[in-house]
Amino acid sequence: IPVIASNILPGGAIGAGSLISAAGLSGLVGGPIGGWLVDKYGAKTTMIITGVTSGVGLMSIPFALQLPNSETVFPTWALFSASVLTWSTSVAAQNPSTTALAQELAPEGSEATAMALPRAAGDGVYLFAPLLLGTIADLDYAPIGSECFFAGLCGLLGTIVLVRQ
Repeated sequence: IPVIASNILPGGAIGAGSLISAAGLSGLVGGPIGGWLVDKYGAKTTMIITGVTSGVGLMSIPFALQLPNSETVFPTWALFSASVLTWSTSVAAQNPSTTALAQELAPEGSEATAMALPRAAGDGVYLFAPLLLGTIADLDYAPIGSECFFAGLCGLLGTIVLVRQ
């Protein structure tokens, strides 16, 4: 996302840094929203809602970058930014639900260990995801943002698995 952002956003690297900072700040909004959703609707429902919105946010990035004549209604950079911020806010909103669901499903006496597992699983993804997504990004025939679409698709597939449980 930072590489795409530096080429799309006004200001180049400064624009990209601003978007990444805004995405980080989205945790200040997404986290409390996720906590409220967990309290109101439950952890699994919140995971499904935020899994869908984060997946769709990522999957919309290449479409935002490829829309014909998108400058006439919304600039490409604005559509791209909206997609990134939808994704980042949704991921932040998902965090309380993963912790709550782990705690709900944990055997008695293993709550702390269970609460650490979502973080460990997320960190485990970093062992292979950057290489895989970088490979997709380097494909000459793939449209710009294809790696974001693939990552979002993986997120949606994970959400589907959760729904079926």
